[in-house]
Amino acid sequence: MDHLDCYPDPVTPTSRFGSPLVVQTGAVRLFVAAWPAEPVLRVLAGARPTEPTPDLRWVPPANWHVTLVFLGDVPDDEHDRLVEALRSVGATTPHCTAVLGPETSVLGSRVLCVPVTGLDRLAATVRSSTTPFNRSSDSEEAFFGHLTLARARRERSVPPAATGVSMCSAWPVSEIRLVSSAMGRQGAEYSPVALVTLDG
Repeated sequence: MDHLDCYPDPVTPTSRFGSPLVVQTGAVRLFVAAWPAEPVLRVLAGARPTEPTPDLRWVPPANWHVTLVFLGDVPDDEHDRLVEALRSVGATTPHCTAVLGPETSVLGSRVLCVPVTGLDRLAATVRSSTTPFNRSSDSEEAFFGHLTLARARRERSVPPAATGVSMCSAWPVSEIRLVSSAMGRQGAEYSPVALVTLDG
């Protein structure tokens, strides 16, 4: 099996992420991330209260991920080389284990998240290999593994009751994904660009 499943065909293909690939032109906002396994999704679902939370805008479960590096707006003509750089990561990087928890917390003042450890070496490798393509203004910021559950609505903050919720799980990370992000009417919309298996 190839290290990379890529979808360059302009005919709308069906991705293995469960949705069609959106073909975009020009500079595309990209990031590389690890997606949690199905058992972890069930654990995460327990963080969302059954009662309404008007202060928060919850991230759809399909969008739950751990960002390894945010690349900003990458020009189209660099995408092939970016994918090749990620292919080299897949060929030399072994599987690792992501550890979720121990509880929900606030990142900044408006992001409700769950810390994720165990991905520091993978993130460092991905960041190093993608440096020539990174257009993000925060490319020098230190990696902090986390999975965003919700964001506070404008002029609001994360309610204290949403933090400190116990949440522990782990999953083997055997692949990373290159994903494009665009703002839609319901928030961020993600489209798959490439999937790289970790075979090192």
